[in-house]
Amino acid sequence: MNSTSLRILLVVTAGAVGYVKPAQAENYFSQQQFALCTSAPCIPEPGNPKTAICTCDVEEGPNLATVACDTVKPSTDANGIRTVYSQFALKQFAQGKRTLKCASGTPWTWCLNKPCTVDPANPKKAICACDVLRTGEWITAGGNCNTATCNTAYWSGAPLNDFNDGTDFLVKQLKLKKSPVNWCRPKTSTSRPLRSERADLTPMR
Repeated sequence: MNSTSLRILLVVTAGAVGYVKPAQAENYFSQQQFALCTSAPCIPEPGNPKTAICTCDVEEGPNLATVACDTVKPSTDANGIRTVYSQFALKQFAQGKRTLKCASGTPWTWCLNKPCTVDPANPKKAICACDVLRTGEWITAGGNCNTATCNTAYWSGAPLNDFNDGTDFLVKQLKLKKSPVNWCRPKTSTSRPLRSERADLTPMR
């Protein structure tokens, strides 16, 4: 079995026990190993257009989930297969990635709280099975500020309001003086950004 086939098999196995997001989610601050998918590239799963396979980074440290931390606790089974969960963190924004906003109707993937299988050949990467969505304005740290990729790339993303709420929550929990989030700027516009595009300047709630 080649590496690609193994990855797809592992994702399908993880997706079979996928977690369903509760109707009323709360933010939980965790300190554990997790998958960081804020800029993850994804592709639709063969034969299932409602699910995408995403390649995410395996990280350790502070993060946000919308379920209790024990619910998304990492584990290793008897065969040595490591499972982690996709959670939100500010690390990639602190490293300089900028936030791209995409219009409703373009395809994106929702990975938060989803189970992921750590790649046995590369423990720094995890393969996650995420939901494919096409509704609502959304953001991603992927795309390198190229709006054309909003229509084609299936980036891991988040609804704009949820992103701002999660960012504010982590800024408070980490006692940061300001958010590390910076937004992609329109190439042809000189107008001042809207409030929703100024997460780096928004006072903590």
